[in-house]
Amino acid sequence: MASTHGAEHGLKRFAGFTDAVFAIALTLLFVEIQPPGSPDGPPAAADVARAVAEQWRDHLALIVSFLGIGALPYPARLWAFHLGSAGEAEASAILAAVLLLPSLFWLMKWFYASRHRRLIDRRLAPDYVTQMTRRYVAGTAVLALAVLIALVAPRLGLGLSFAATAYWILPQPKPRYRSGEEPSEEERTND
Repeated sequence: MASTHGAEHGLKRFAGFTDAVFAIALTLLFVEIQPPGSPDGPPAAADVARAVAEQWRDHLALIVSFLGIGALPYPARLWAFHLGSAGEAEASAILAAVLLLPSLFWLMKWFYASRHRRLIDRRLAPDYVTQMTRRYVAGTAVLALAVLIALVAPRLGLGLSFAATAYWILPQPKPRYRSGEEPSEEERTND
């Protein structure tokens, strides 16, 4: 039995992975926000609701981190702290750069895998491999451009960065195989 080497995966595997990532990331993100009056938190106030509302930057950073797959607490907090200040452009560019990094690493991995054909299914159609290469290059290029734009127009740059990051969430094109080399139903369900 030949393996598709990761070309196709069922939704169960993806759902299990994302559930685990979000469970850990959300726990870590919520632990970061210190309640008013706690030893590492802001001073306690007579009005607890007001004290919590004054932590709006921390809450904004939490939301941005959550939307960015939950792994960005420091850059998101840095950005939220400098929102509307003179440092907003630099903080926005840093957050955009952190969103770019995973894309760069994925692109390098894809280049290696597709060039050497060791890590991807050798039965994949060449036009499919080319399509995926273009997809990865385009997404990474947009994220790199967003870093530069963020230095000049911080909110536009970050908006573009968030949109490009959301692009990776969209379903990928269904793998296409060389004629007569498609995986069997058994292979598709075992991956």
